[in-house]
Amino acid sequence: MEERQHVSEEGHYVPTYEWAPVNLFVFRVSFVFFSLFSIPLDWGFYKFLFLIDYPNLTYRELTEIVAFYNPQFLNHFSESGFFGIHSYGNIPFILLIAVMVALIWGKFDKRKEYNNLYYWVRVLARYRVAYAGIAWGYKKLFIMQMPVQAIGLWNTEFIDFFAKRLYWEAISVAPVYEVFLGFAEFIGGFLLLFRRTTGVGAAITLVVFGNIAISNHAYDIGEQVPSACMAMLSFFILWYDLPGIWNLIVNQKNTLIKHYYPVFKITWQCYLRWTIKYSANFVFVLLFFILEVYAYTHNDFYKIPNTPGLKDAAGYYNVTEFRLNNRIIPYSPQDSIRWHDVTFEDWSSISFKLENRTQNIGMFAAKSYPRRWEVYDNKWHFNWKGDIRRYPEEKHVYNPETRDININWELAGIGGRFWYYYKADTVNNILYLQNKNKSDRDQKQVLHYQRPNKDRIILKGINEFKDSIYVVLDRDNKKYPLTAGRNSHVKEF
Repeated sequence: MEERQHVSEEGHYVPTYEWAPVNLFVFRVSFVFFSLFSIPLDWGFYKFLFLIDYPNLTYRELTEIVAFYNPQFLNHFSESGFFGIHSYGNIPFILLIAVMVALIWGKFDKRKEYNNLYYWVRVLARYRVAYAGIAWGYKKLFIMQMPVQAIGLWNTEFIDFFAKRLYWEAISVAPVYEVFLGFAEFIGGFLLLFRRTTGVGAAITLVVFGNIAISNHAYDIGEQVPSACMAMLSFFILWYDLPGIWNLIVNQKNTLIKHYYPVFKITWQCYLRWTIKYSANFVFVLLFFILEVYAYTHNDFYKIPNTPGLKDAAGYYNVTEFRLNNRIIPYSPQDSIRWHDVTFEDWSSISFKLENRTQNIGMFAAKSYPRRWEVYDNKWHFNWKGDIRRYPEEKHVYNPETRDININWELAGIGGRFWYYYKADTVNNILYLQNKNKSDRDQKQVLHYQRPNKDRIILKGINEFKDSIYVVLDRDNKKYPLTAGRNSHVKEF
């Protein structure tokens, strides 16, 4: 092979060689394949950019921009298509496109090496993974992705939890561990922003995102493809350093990894590079951090309503008396009418337990889940627009009431309890309730309330089925081991 010399940006001479024909073809395929996984291809993504309310920008919009997008032209409407092997159908589809483009490319391009293009496709993949890692790292660092547990959740039977919800709650009960996971995602992404630490950052993100993909499969969470794609891009970035790592660790030889850097001889090219780099880092690192801090300090958690609940009402209540149309309904463990127990949260949510009542259990996280009218037909569906479910169709306008009722984290992945958003008229002592489940939003209740003492609430009014109800609630100051501490059972002597 003919050796040539190339002057790097730092003034070092870096040897380059003519590549073997097979290496040229593999690179062409890789360049197209990894570029398509690094650049947004969804029609909805670009439409979403025009729908953002930029004067009122929040961390949510920045998350949507950098965290999710990946090629999603094919969908297999089946359990496997959303949780299993069929969900990866777009990877071989994009690979096929890459091979076809590489074959055509090779007919017209007779270059003997692609050092410049190899550098730039790695840069593209670096920043794609970096900003995704930073975005999800922030979510965990600020205890937003797996937030504090609701009181209603503590009083839901174990059998009523979906596997995915158990996984998320297992992390949320250990906020220190959640912060650790967030730091791992953040530091991996942050290190990818710098040339000298690219290898270390790629190794970290490979492990972190690979672990997330496995967890998504194990608990049927449904977001395994984006995390697996991030792990795949991380491996591609790390590939450049693998021979040197192998030589150092396995062969136990002193190793110097030489990196190729292009030369920017024209001034405007340097300025353009710096402008793009520092502008993107300002928005997706610094501004993102500022918006996260603002949200954290202003009680703006994307999975928890932020309207305060009825003052001093939060807690678990036994249903002492329940009347339906002036008829006393005695307690029965299998009753689908009489409330078994009631919980008030710190925010504007109330829940009550029922048995044997039909319930559409809400999902959370993956917006690519099939909608109600999209049945599991076990067929492939193609849409050139990409993942049309992921992005909103209308411009978001902040509204506290619609925001709180549309947050379905409390009921997502859980059965057995019925969750309502309520608006409290504290002057006339009226609670206006509306079912939080999207399938039952037409269910509303208007209940007058009395508080004879701090531990008793009396509700009377019209329920969701137009029946009159009268409910006496007595607070049960039960202790939860999770909040009391591991040694709460030990008596002091």
